[in-house]
Amino acid sequence: MAGPSKPTDTPSSRVLARAARENFGEFEQRVHRRPGLGGAAACLVILVVVMNFLINGPENVWGSGVVVAGLLITLTWGYVWFQRMRGGLYLFSKGFIDAAGRRMISVAWPDIRSIRGDMTQFAIGSLPAGSAFAYEVAFTARTPGPEAVWRFNTTYDGVHDLAGLISRRSGVPVTELTDPHQL
Repeated sequence: MAGPSKPTDTPSSRVLARAARENFGEFEQRVHRRPGLGGAAACLVILVVVMNFLINGPENVWGSGVVVAGLLITLTWGYVWFQRMRGGLYLFSKGFIDAAGRRMISVAWPDIRSIRGDMTQFAIGSLPAGSAFAYEVAFTARTPGPEAVWRFNTTYDGVHDLAGLISRRSGVPVTELTDPHQL
């Protein structure tokens, strides 16, 4: 996550307009999102089943339904994946904007109230198979109402570095991590 952004990482005009409206200062860098491997694997399995039905011919209405549903699921996941990959987290000198598709969340560094980390470990039987990290950033919304929450996880490149950067910029420590050396 260290280093300057590439010229292709320049925020879209709507992100820059929001940053100007929120007075977030200069653009510094973009944190890319990664595709979800679980969804990609599931879509691959669905496509294999659909291709099998298309090659061998659906024998009945249920087979045709599987083909249509499988193609719709795969196309929907592809669209969501494309929108997610086009967006990202844009860091500015006075805050950040998370943009994915039509959703856009903006948070100024002083508005952050807490950062809570969570680690989930996965196992196959009794053998460790991996772990996933997620962070929850609570902040004061600029409009009247309850405190808002923004969540980010390993779909962002360098999630640990990102949590550390948000912590340093906001002056709020990360809490509840099971292993403090993970940051």
